[in-house]
Amino acid sequence: MDEYDSQFISLLNELNNPLDLLCFLSTCHYKEHDGAYTPYEFYIGKEGDCVDFSIFSCYVLHYHDYNVYSVPVFFLNDYESAGHLLTVFEYKDTDADWYWGPRMDKYGIIDVSCLFSSVSTALNSIEACVNSYIDFLGDSYTLASYEVNPWNYCGYRTMARQ
Repeated sequence: MDEYDSQFISLLNELNNPLDLLCFLSTCHYKEHDGAYTPYEFYIGKEGDCVDFSIFSCYVLHYHDYNVYSVPVFFLNDYESAGHLLTVFEYKDTDADWYWGPRMDKYGIIDVSCLFSSVSTALNSIEACVNSYIDFLGDSYTLASYEVNPWNYCGYRTMARQ
């Protein structure tokens, strides 16, 4: 079995917007491990850490022609240096059909299995997304740096929609 498995392709076709993707991600379990799963391995195991959730999210959103970025965030907390991987995507006009906020931001953030939004700050740049996320974490976290990488930062093979 591989990423051309008909059930995997069927799932990809069903997860055609960030809300449907989040519904699927909410059925998966967070579990830290060494290495990274391919999108297909994540689909089979339905578990992983922030890297695996982000790889899968980037893969699915790109499959549906979203502009999507893999954004590693490095911060210092009170105990140690740490990092986290976010998926940042640009909303499409068609997302207005399901978007629930008072205004539709340019960008959205998927953090593991949550859609992060900001009530006060417009998410109109990737920098605004990162700063808003760090603010959400609270005073014990200080942003050290972040990177903006293409959706396929890990180099997984792409597929055309079927």
